[in-house]
Amino acid sequence: MKSYLGLVSEYAKVHSKKNRLTVVCIAISVMLVVAVFGMADMSVKAQINENIRQKGNYHAVIAGITDSTAGQIAGRSDVKVAGWVGMAKDTVFQGKKLLIQGGEQDIAEQMNLVVSGGAYPASEREALLDRPALEQFGLSIGDTIEIVLSDGLKREYKITGTYNDFSSLKGTDSHGLYLSTEGIRTLPSEKKEYYYIQFKSGVNINRALSNIKAEHGLADKQVSTNLLLLGLLGQSNDSSMVNLYLTAGILFLLITMAATFMIASSFNMSVLERTQFFGLLRCLGGTKKQIKRYIRRESLWYCLKGIPIGLLAGCGMMWAAVLFLNSLNVKYLPAMPVFQISWPAMAAGTVIGLLVVMLASRSPAKKAAKVSPQAAVTGNINHVNHQPINRAANTKWFRVDRAMGFQHAFSNKKSMVLISGSFGLSIILFLCFTVLITFMGHALRPLKPYAPDISIMGVKDSVLLDRSIMEEAKALPHIRNIYGRMVLHDIPATHQQDDNTATLISYDEPQFKWAADKLISGTIDQVQNGNGVFVTYSEDLKWKVGDTITLGLPGGSSEVHIAGILSDAPFVAKKGGWIIISSEATFTALTGISDYTIIDMQVDEDISGQARSLITPDMRLLDEQQGNSETRAAYYAMAVFVYGFLLVIALVALINILNTVNASVSSRMGNYGVMRAVGMSGRQLKRMVMAEAAAYAISGSLLGGVLGLLLHRFFYGLMITSNWGELWQPPILVLTITIAAAILTTFVAAISPTRKMDKMSIVNVVNAQ
Repeated sequence: MKSYLGLVSEYAKVHSKKNRLTVVCIAISVMLVVAVFGMADMSVKAQINENIRQKGNYHAVIAGITDSTAGQIAGRSDVKVAGWVGMAKDTVFQGKKLLIQGGEQDIAEQMNLVVSGGAYPASEREALLDRPALEQFGLSIGDTIEIVLSDGLKREYKITGTYNDFSSLKGTDSHGLYLSTEGIRTLPSEKKEYYYIQFKSGVNINRALSNIKAEHGLADKQVSTNLLLLGLLGQSNDSSMVNLYLTAGILFLLITMAATFMIASSFNMSVLERTQFFGLLRCLGGTKKQIKRYIRRESLWYCLKGIPIGLLAGCGMMWAAVLFLNSLNVKYLPAMPVFQISWPAMAAGTVIGLLVVMLASRSPAKKAAKVSPQAAVTGNINHVNHQPINRAANTKWFRVDRAMGFQHAFSNKKSMVLISGSFGLSIILFLCFTVLITFMGHALRPLKPYAPDISIMGVKDSVLLDRSIMEEAKALPHIRNIYGRMVLHDIPATHQQDDNTATLISYDEPQFKWAADKLISGTIDQVQNGNGVFVTYSEDLKWKVGDTITLGLPGGSSEVHIAGILSDAPFVAKKGGWIIISSEATFTALTGISDYTIIDMQVDEDISGQARSLITPDMRLLDEQQGNSETRAAYYAMAVFVYGFLLVIALVALINILNTVNASVSSRMGNYGVMRAVGMSGRQLKRMVMAEAAAYAISGSLLGGVLGLLLHRFFYGLMITSNWGELWQPPILVLTITIAAAILTTFVAAISPTRKMDKMSIVNVVNAQ
């Protein structure tokens, strides 16, 4: 050993078990940072890919510019792809709505229009047609299609190719004719053109757009951006996105603080436990400066062991989450790369871990350096380790063992702050991250249980569907649910509080089952048996079960009684009217109508081709299967990471509490041995340790509960109230569960060290170092 600093590695070899607690604490902190930052990185990447897949890969759209200006913009060094996209008025072909668009191929591909057969149109009389249109209209690549434009003129186009399916077209039973830029510009009917821009990676998009507007004299209203994509790229100036950035920044600051508290509390206890050792070093000639250098070198040694373990554990947690999620529902979840390393998360874990360890070691190093050689020799080091004890433990309200446990917890204020702060931050983090669940529920609407995959309805509201179509549809394979509704709009309606128009809708058995989850008063059976109707909750009208509504139906006025009130319904009435829901028998008795307005199907496999064979030219088939899959993918992609965050935080909080309590008890092992020596029984010692743990848990829970609620309200206002107007409600259930889990974990954590003390002899406990 060439230097006194060599004692660091020698001491570590002899006391590997004690050092293990500090190394584990550092590893947990780094794992927390890597796992959360890594999952955030992967979440953003997944959301960017999903957004590009659904909406297109463009950053800005400019309107009202010339070809000369467009050429100058395309020639900029920071622009990767740019091109025109034009839109004309829709038309109708063989009874189906036909959207007419066109543009340049490069930008069309970025908007996810990929030619799956044939070639892109090159002249003004060539066009692409979507694949379902070719099948429905009996056309092939090379055929011509004649359309009537909105001004009555006819045009013929040669079909040069077909392109991939779009959920927006399939969901409305519409089709799309895509022309070249020349084809759009030669249309005589009214049309609009927009210039789409995709910037290169790493470009400051807002600054680039400001330069473009200044150079070409463009007004703000001429330039719009792909708000969500820019937000995911961290380049949005929108107020809602800025609030999200602020929220993310504060949450990551809290994570860093949690890591700091965890490491600092471990260091503080580790150094205090070895105060006499540092005093003996002073006896051998060590200076205060050398003691500080020793502890800093020890900190680096801890980092060399703890940080790599934390990095590997954080990566392992991310990979396990990805593997688990990829195995859950491959059909809906976007495929995520397995065993991908998030370098930003690794860098953040390394930097934060190193900085936190070095900062956390400063205070204990100063305290250790203050130990005098005389105090170390005589063993009188209480004035260094603890605050002077001015009074005995208060035994008025508690038995002596529990009173001593509480006094031990509060005897060192710094340790108390660090340990309870560590507990409190775990609760705060969990409460704050639960806001993301509410945000996800608003920003990405999950599919409702009644969302159809395929629907059949008339081209016009007046076209009704014969019940024989329902029976034929039921015979189709792979149908999970099928349900129909009869609908009558614009019914004059009178209630004792108001007059309005109403929409009357019939429900069948599957829909009544779904309505049960929305029922806030009344009964399902009454409506299902024809003895009343449902209405949806209204803050203004204050509906009551038993109220009467008079309907001005074509056959005369009829009264219906409210038998149930629903919190909401999957319909919106015209012009703010009322929604009234009845059974099919009640609907037919009131209106005389027995045919359906719409038939919905939920399927396990694609049967759109078979379902289309059931419809006539005055009907349309709405295929929502692709759109539903995209909605599920977007929702689950975000849900995975939101719940993943909570899982990581909960797991780390659990390990943190176990490690902190264990380290706290271990650091006082010598004191407990002395108490055993003077007559304290093992049972009393357990009660004292449990009381000390309870002091940490209760103080940490109070701190975490109060600050957690304040921050929860702050984040709720930033993310929810500012966007959707929903007022904050205290998350009492979540808070109760979180605090109960923290307190339970604390008591469980105290069991292991107390059992260890029982197995040790009094002499060994006294001499434990």
